[in-house]
Amino acid sequence: MKDMHGPRHRIILPALCWTARRRDFYAITTDISAEGVRFRSSSLLIPGEDLTCSIRHIGLLHARIDRAVGQEFVVSVRGDGPALASLARHFMALSRAQDLSVEPIRVDRRIVPKQKVVTVTLEDGHAVSGHVLNISASGVALLIDRTLELGATIQVGRKLARVVRHFTHGLGAAFVESFEPGDVHDAMTL
Repeated sequence: MKDMHGPRHRIILPALCWTARRRDFYAITTDISAEGVRFRSSSLLIPGEDLTCSIRHIGLLHARIDRAVGQEFVVSVRGDGPALASLARHFMALSRAQDLSVEPIRVDRRIVPKQKVVTVTLEDGHAVSGHVLNISASGVALLIDRTLELGATIQVGRKLARVVRHFTHGLGAAFVESFEPGDVHDAMTL
């Protein structure tokens, strides 16, 4: 997600925080950006206050509250250049490790067909073998020995599809034209 402060990187970490006027309240990080670290808390805070937080996997963070709206507040971290750069790299590594990308909501029932081996024809015309993990009216999850670009068009059996996600040794593809829900059963063939 982007805003006027550049990209935001989601990261969810619990924190125990305190200010000079408020002792020991809980907060949780929500994201980091060039703007600072964004938190959520049930405590209502005042911009301009100095804040200390003990954040899981980060340690002690000394900051100033720059903005507070409702339950959200944004802080700028205090410290010198090298320490801030190291802290930013650590936050980014934790953000990547959490991989909080939103998984699309599945609305179609998935089944595991009896016929699991299928021919997958790539955009360049080459055919490779794929193993169907599951299938629904709108898409298929395949194990395949190729890494394909997101958005690539492939043919799974006789059905045209687009690659929409990757996972270890496989991919998820959405059919260009969905099956009728009644046509999805364990004896179906692609």
